[in-house]
Amino acid sequence: MSGLAPNARSDLIQESATLAISAEASRLKAAGHDVVSLSAGEPDFPVPAPIARAGIEAIEQHDYRYTATSGVPALREAGAAWLREGFGLDYLPSEVMVTAGAKGGLNMALATVVEPGDRVLVLAPYWVSYPALVTMAGGVPVIVDAVPERGFVHDAATLEQLATEHGARGVIFNSPNNPSGAVATKPDVEALVEMCARRDMWIISDEIYATLLYDGAAHTSPASLPDGRERTIVVNGFTKSHTMTGWRTSFMAGPEAIVKAAGRIQSQLLGNPCTISQAAMLKACLHPVPEDQQSRMAAFAERRAFLLQKVNAIPGMSLAPPMGAFYAMIDVRPYCERLGVDDFTVCKQLLEEQRLALVPGSAFAAPGFVRASYAASMDVLEKAVARLQAWTADA
Repeated sequence: MSGLAPNARSDLIQESATLAISAEASRLKAAGHDVVSLSAGEPDFPVPAPIARAGIEAIEQHDYRYTATSGVPALREAGAAWLREGFGLDYLPSEVMVTAGAKGGLNMALATVVEPGDRVLVLAPYWVSYPALVTMAGGVPVIVDAVPERGFVHDAATLEQLATEHGARGVIFNSPNNPSGAVATKPDVEALVEMCARRDMWIISDEIYATLLYDGAAHTSPASLPDGRERTIVVNGFTKSHTMTGWRTSFMAGPEAIVKAAGRIQSQLLGNPCTISQAAMLKACLHPVPEDQQSRMAAFAERRAFLLQKVNAIPGMSLAPPMGAFYAMIDVRPYCERLGVDDFTVCKQLLEEQRLALVPGSAFAAPGFVRASYAASMDVLEKAVARLQAWTADA
């Protein structure tokens, strides 16, 4: 008897690079090192007080028992109204379910529509979990190379060529994008939907950053366009906009048959999303906090402007303006070429020599870049830039 061993499928799944770097930064901090980390996409603002209070009240009122597996009816109804009023998406409550965060929503969506061996287009740079989630659903991720020369927004003709070549059944679409901050224009999204309609492909649209936009950029959901609604599953919520990352709730919306099937899967996997978090999410739907959101966006815009100014002043580095989310993809290809290293080595040196934690672009299939999150305070960003400048001076 050799004892237990991980199965072959588990060997295909790698640890999240962003979480791994955050864990290493935390380990160094615990050991007494002065570490500055811009690795995690987690706003430094607190959860808006009325929303946090709703979670506390749920506990105080003993509202912490099982709920319906796809979420309490009131929250599904409120979610449908929120998607309609905020994004022009017309869903019935039965077409909206509550999931355990955006990652849970993406997992449920893929588990519901992917058949064994299905090829799924994953557009680089991508959030690090996408390929693993496709693999866990029994699909095969087809990585579409990043296009920094197009601002990291792919053209539909290239996607159609690859879809044809690989026989792709679907695509994961993310705008505003993590890690690049790219925002697809309405014509870009229209072309994507038209291509998917011609090829009868489905779209899983990760829209968790949809309210975080700059310089007049506008968000367009594939589900809002002709031929888009019936082939799109939308994942959205408050995790990033309201700092509800650890509350682990989001919405998944799509055709009713898909949502019902996903609910059955969730019933076996989770039972139901966290009851306490659902109470807080209901408050977020029913009672907007515009002053809080305006304050956050003003802070993000200030931090974004600071990084654009400081990074672009460093010889050999450049940063194109991110149009959404709160990430900066810094181009370090000249340094990599001059030093004969890759972006993993750049990040390793920054952490070891300057105690600055960034994420290598190769983790997102964008080699030669490093990602910094400006969801941190200005004090932290100022320290980070000083350490980045110090590293480049010695490099």
